[in-house]
Amino acid sequence: MNRILFLAAITAMLMTRQVQAQVFNFSPDALSPAYSLDISWHITTLLVFPCAIQSADRGDRYILAEKVKGVENVLKVKAGEKGFQPSNLHVITRDGKVYTFDVHYMDTPAYQTVDLRRQDPFAPVEFDGVSLNSKELADFSALVSGSEPFLKGVHSNRNGLTFTMDGIFIRHDVIFLRYLLKNNTAIGYEEGALRFFIRDKKRMKRTAEEDREVLPLYLLRSGSPENDNGEIIVVAFPKFTIAENKDFVTELMEAGGDRNAACKLDEGKLLKAKALLR
Repeated sequence: MNRILFLAAITAMLMTRQVQAQVFNFSPDALSPAYSLDISWHITTLLVFPCAIQSADRGDRYILAEKVKGVENVLKVKAGEKGFQPSNLHVITRDGKVYTFDVHYMDTPAYQTVDLRRQDPFAPVEFDGVSLNSKELADFSALVSGSEPFLKGVHSNRNGLTFTMDGIFIRHDVIFLRYLLKNNTAIGYEEGALRFFIRDKKRMKRTAEEDREVLPLYLLRSGSPENDNGEIIVVAFPKFTIAENKDFVTELMEAGGDRNAACKLDEGKLLKAKALLR
């Protein structure tokens, strides 16, 4: 009996060493840098990202973080308690990039606004369920932005704003929608939330149960609504289709105002999508 137990112990030790020998270290390319972020109990810090924020994960409940109302790419961060222990914050943007922050408490932070749009880009990020990574999404979005408009009849023209979907493109399992926004008034237009839904065509009023929000993978803006050529907006989504009794609805809200716009895409126009070739 003792001999059997001894042999079992030797076998277990050998297996443990074998498993340990198969442990690999991360390569330098796999490691993302962490930014040092000081926050305060009585001062709010704003983090401005190059793309809309998908989610924020706090390492400690004393880190208070939420998006600025009406703005998709700005996160306000504050301390919920004075002198908390160092922790971390991860922010994922809709283009798949991950931003890591080492968070410390400081009564008077050196910086109250951090604009990450001026940082060098991170390595490409892979998305679940789609074949394009974040760099490919950015490259194809730029290609779509410079393409010729061809789609007709999907637009909103009210309150001095013209909001038009003028192109639909597809690359493998990703759909790219191209929009043009023009402000035809002397009153400047500040864009707020941009949201996307699949909605029943026949309904008396909008309800949450009838709307299915569609979250984009990537969003690219170029130009300005006040320019002669307007602003071009390109949004990438996982491939989708629309039933005959539904529309794909794009809603654009004005930040701090009521000049909102919406345009509806039906099944027939979606099927006019053009293939993106490289």
